[in-house]
Amino acid sequence: MKRFIWLLLLAQPLFATDFNDPQSLVDAAIASHPTLARLRAEVAAARERVAPAGALPNPMLMAGVQNKQVDLLRDDEMMTMYMAGASQTFVRPAKRDARRAAAELAAHAVERELDSARAEIERDVLLAWYDLAAIDAELHTIEQVRELVDAVIAAARVRYEVGTSAQADVIRAQLQQSNLEHDVLRLRGARRNALARLLPLLDLPFTTEVPPVTIPEGTDDLAIGAPAAPPDDHPAIAALETEVARQEALIRLARLETKPDFDIEASYGMRPQQRDMFSVVARIELPFRRKDLIEPRVREAIALRDAAKLRIAELRRSLTQEMAIAVAAHEEATSQLKLHEEVLVPQARLAFESTLAAYQTGKAAFDAILTTETAYLRLRLQYFDLLARHAQAVVNYEALRRGARIGGRTSRPPMEADGTSAAQMTSMP
Repeated sequence: MKRFIWLLLLAQPLFATDFNDPQSLVDAAIASHPTLARLRAEVAAARERVAPAGALPNPMLMAGVQNKQVDLLRDDEMMTMYMAGASQTFVRPAKRDARRAAAELAAHAVERELDSARAEIERDVLLAWYDLAAIDAELHTIEQVRELVDAVIAAARVRYEVGTSAQADVIRAQLQQSNLEHDVLRLRGARRNALARLLPLLDLPFTTEVPPVTIPEGTDDLAIGAPAAPPDDHPAIAALETEVARQEALIRLARLETKPDFDIEASYGMRPQQRDMFSVVARIELPFRRKDLIEPRVREAIALRDAAKLRIAELRRSLTQEMAIAVAAHEEATSQLKLHEEVLVPQARLAFESTLAAYQTGKAAFDAILTTETAYLRLRLQYFDLLARHAQAVVNYEALRRGARIGGRTSRPPMEADGTSAAQMTSMP
């Protein structure tokens, strides 16, 4: 028993969630999400409705006594008859075919909804993960900049002690360090927000300890090569097209009500003192009230079909808009990333390091070093924000292309016109 417990403890890390592997998180979410389980159950239920929809109704058995006198103490054997029989309603084959077709199309529509829900869940996991990864990268960047600020504080203190600068420089440097602490608190709050979106998708408690994750800095392979238009086999569109076809089947079924079903009843009767008898009766509904009962159903089915067609047009327009937004966001992030990676961030770091060296030798003012440090931090944080937005645009586009019905949204604040986020403005002088 002890050996088994020891092996179980050793095996636990093998089943731990790897938060640095987003695809494994997607697989875990898809495997445990109740929405997908519910839709799979609805698919199974819809498939089970196909066979009964095209089947004949069950026959009816009859047995009893006819013409029995009210006075049960006396019995007129000439009148009393003991009978048994059966009846069957015969539904026209065209009606059965229409009902079966409608049931099959309803099952296909739920299957397409399952595909759409799967794409949306995968997208939501990846969007939250990229938010989390970008935040962790920004936290790491602030820790690196904090070391640079410590060097600024040390330089300001040395110059103050030798009398070449004012005490205000030391205080302002310490204030900048406090601003970094403010940014850390802000990012930790944003991290909790991202985890609040990610962990429920993985069926994990909010108290789960999630280690820092690493965002891939090489996102060149994340590209959008298709046009900003939904494909013809888009699952959500296919579900609505299936609904149109189902309404067509219901229109045929409503029109077939003018040709009613018929019922045949056969019975066998026995009177003890007379010869046995049998009866065969056929019944059929007379569609006299066609304008009141049948034609309104036909018009209703036609209106529902037309509404389903309009929903397809609405969905195509919405998906085209969302995909165009994703393409535009991807193109903007791509151009911004290239500029930040090749020009802005290297220049900002070089400017800060050179200004710090000049300040230490008394050749630069304290305002210059604060300005260059703030610019470097802002650009570095923007770089990771753009990395996340670049990847999220591709994730959103691919989800829309594969079946998502609406575009996903990130919880990170929108970027200002100068490339900063509203929350990042706190770190600027």
